[in-house]
Amino acid sequence: MRDWISDLLIFSAGITGGVLIAMIKPILSAVKRRRTELVAARTRILADMKQQHDKEIVREAFRTTDEIRGELDKSLQTLRKTLTTTLEPASDQHNGQHKTVIELTEPTKPKRSMS
Repeated sequence: MRDWISDLLIFSAGITGGVLIAMIKPILSAVKRRRTELVAARTRILADMKQQHDKEIVREAFRTTDEIRGELDKSLQTLRKTLTTTLEPASDQHNGQHKTVIELTEPTKPKRSMS
């Protein structure tokens, strides 16, 4: 009789273990599925952030390029004005007009002799 009771206890423990496993397995699968969904969502968010960052970098590069182009245009205009201004006196001299030249350096003092 003793063998029969131990067999019944082992059988009952097996059934109970199977039921517990059947109850816990869907919960564990749901947790794993949820974790997988979170990882996928996190990956999408990071990809979107990277794409937005790349767009901002490109936008900033175009803005900087436009600013540099504007500065180069200003420099070109200044260079053209300077060139025009420097070439005008030469053409005025050919017409018989002379302009006064102003010396910007200080004149040097003559050296005294020691004798």
